[in-house]
Amino acid sequence: MEANTQLGEMYDRLNEFHLRNSKERIGDVLRMWMADPLKPRDERGRLRVSPILLLLAIVFALIFGTFLFFSMVQS
Repeated sequence: MEANTQLGEMYDRLNEFHLRNSKERIGDVLRMWMADPLKPRDERGRLRVSPILLLLAIVFALIFGTFLFFSMVQS
């Protein structure tokens, strides 16, 4: 029963947060989440992507490419 109470309180707090910050757009939040935490902008003012996210994307692309290669190759 305690978990349901905590879940309800968390839901209420989340609704309250979103009501207070109604002008915050999802695109801005995603850009902030993807930005490099140490230096979010480069010298020209462009967004720098987090190196960890970039590495994860490359690893995912390699795994997906390997899967496609071996699933398309027939013996």
